[in-house]
Order: sequence, then structure tokens, then C-alpha cells
Amino acid sequence: MGVNMTAEMAVPGLYRTPQMSLGLYHESNILITDRLKATVGLRLAHDWAKIEYDALAYMNMTGGTANATATYHLTSHVQDARSKSFTQLLPKFALTYTFDENIGNIYALVSKGYRAGGYNFQMFSDILQTDLNAHQQDAMRGDYDVEHTAADYDAIEATTQYKPEESWNYEIGTHLNLFGGSTHLDLSFYYMQIRNQQLSIMEPNSNYGRIMVNAGKSHSCGVEATLRGKAFDNALDWGVTYAFTNAKFDEYNANTMNVSSHGTGYEPLVSYKDNYVPFVPQHTVSAMVDWHIGKFTIGANMNGQGKTWWDEANTYAQKFYAVAGAHADYDFGPVLVSLWGRNLTNTTYNTFAVASSAVGGTHYFGQKANPIQVGLDVNIHL
Repeated sequence: MGVNMTAEMAVPGLYRTPQMSLGLYHESNILITDRLKATVGLRLAHDWAKIEYDALAYMNMTGGTANATATYHLTSHVQDARSKSFTQLLPKFALTYTFDENIGNIYALVSKGYRAGGYNFQMFSDILQTDLNAHQQDAMRGDYDVEHTAADYDAIEATTQYKPEESWNYEIGTHLNLFGGSTHLDLSFYYMQIRNQQLSIMEPNSNYGRIMVNAGKSHSCGVEATLRGKAFDNALDWGVTYAFTNAKFDEYNANTMNVSSHGTGYEPLVSYKDNYVPFVPQHTVSAMVDWHIGKFTIGANMNGQGKTWWDEANTYAQKFYAVAGAHADYDFGPVLVSLWGRNLTNTTYNTFAVASSAVGGTHYFGQKANPIQVGLDVNIHL
């Protein structure tokens, strides 16, 4: 005579994650000479994050023979509120030298950056399901409710929280007016040192929800350049921008969820040192041109970016892509009519992608960009 067993599981819950930020900021500009200016700033940032949760996981297990069956209920219920506050002093120092005849300036800047920490409520599903799995044998003899101690709640807090991100930013650059002011150049070089960088990743066990984790250390360096101007008695507006970014991990151990019966946090698994930071395009470029004929304007534009890695392991990425657009506007005075087109090249690319065990472990799913679009806007000014 065979024995059959079925199980039904659900993890409902209510979560609140309120946040509050307060900041005091002062900046002084000191003229060292007629052309050299020093800027000294200080910001006091105070952030507060809280999580309130009332979460339940239950498993209804039905088993027995064809002649007799029984259903037992296994539950794990947690309810608590925890909060943390974060306080940072963020200095800023800059030197700016202004050239003659409205040519522009050159500057150097050092500043500290910061993003507050918080809590990942998406992880409660794994924590509670692990509770149930660890106590299935207890429920084979009758209904069973998992008990939780103060230490268990401390472990849940340690598992769900992530740390503040801190950075030191170094930048040198210039703003120049060229060719009698008809052309403007903005050029900057930067370097950032980042500690506890906050990364948004898929939850390691289920891969259905996104959580925030901290990488140990990383750096980012690059260059940004913009040229813009006017021509033909201001009938033509044009602009070109380009940015290069090299963002890599200096110290980061990938983590796998290692949740015991009540959660023990993360366990280092593999180092991603020297890998590229995900979601940061290495190249960004854009260009635009508008031609004005009385009340009529016709223009074209182009935007491109890539290569963009989608994961810390650097196993899959979006290659560089570019899309083109155009518009034609007519200003009737109180009414502005604009005919526009986007992605006229009908370029296929992903705006987001992520690996997930939900689609086969090493596979990933992504969000495709919008295809070619054409539209008409009518703006009425009263």
C-alpha cells in the first residue's frame, strides 16, 4: 500500500520601510587672487532607515494512504521593527582659476560622497522558507509553529541590512568659450574610490526579487567631454558629448545565501576582483543638430552607449549600440506642434538583463528597448 504526500506553501507578509534624511550644508568661496578662487564646503548628512514587518510562512502537508489521510500545518511567523541611523560629514574642496576675456576657467575638485544604508525586505521569503524546511520533520507528528528568540531576530536584522556607501571623488576639468563664444567646451577627468559600493542584484536563492548588497571596494575613472555651439547667425544649434568610464572592483567577494534555521547572513564564495562593475556603460555618446527657419525647426539626434556588463561575474553584457531620432516642430504661438521619431534605426538592444534560476540557471531574461516610434505632440500655452 503506497503512501502519498503533498505540500502547499505560501509566504505572505506586510512590510514598511520608511526613510528620512536631514542635511546641513555650508559653502564658502574665498578669492585668493583676482583669478584664483578656493571653495570650501561641508555637509552634515543624517539618514534614518527603519523596517517594520509582519511576515508568515506556512506549509500545509497532506499525507497518508488511500484509506486514511491527515493534514498538518507548519508555520513560521515573525513580527518586529528595527531601525538604524547613519551620520556623515562630507567635505568639499575646490580651486578654480579664471582666464582672461571670458575664455573660461580650469578647476580641481576633491569631495566625499555617501549613500545611506537600509534593509532588504525581499529576503524574508528565503529566511522563512528555510525555517519551514528545517522543521518539516517536527510537523510530521502534528501542527507545529516555529518559535523565534531574540537572537533569531538579531540574526534576521543582520541578514537583511546593507551598509552605507562611501566615496572620495577627485576631478579636474575646464569650461572654455572658443571662437568668440560661438563654441563651448566642457572637459573633465575624474577618479572615484568607493567603499561598500551598493549593488542591486537578484536575490541569490530564488532569483525572483532584487536586493541591495555591498561590494568591498571599487574604483571608477574616466573622461567626459561636451562640445556645443551655434552657427549661421544662430540658425543652427549643435552639440556632441562623449564619456568613457572604467569601473572595476578592487575587493569584492560574491556571496551566496547561507541561511540557517533563522538566518545567518552571507558566506563568501568567489572573488570578483578586477571585474567590471555591472550596469555601468563603458562608452556614452550623443549628438544633436537643430535648424531654425522662422517658426519652423527641424532636427536630428543620436544616442549610444555600451559595453554594459549585467552581472558581477562579467559573463553577459549589452554590446555598444546607437539609436537615431528626428523631430520637426512648428510654433503657432499659443500652440506648438511637434512630429517626432525615436529609434528610427529600429535597433534591438536590452535596457536591462539579469541571470535567474527561474529561467534555467545560466540563462537570463532581459527587458527589450522600445522599437521604432513615431508620434505627434500638441502643446497649448494659455
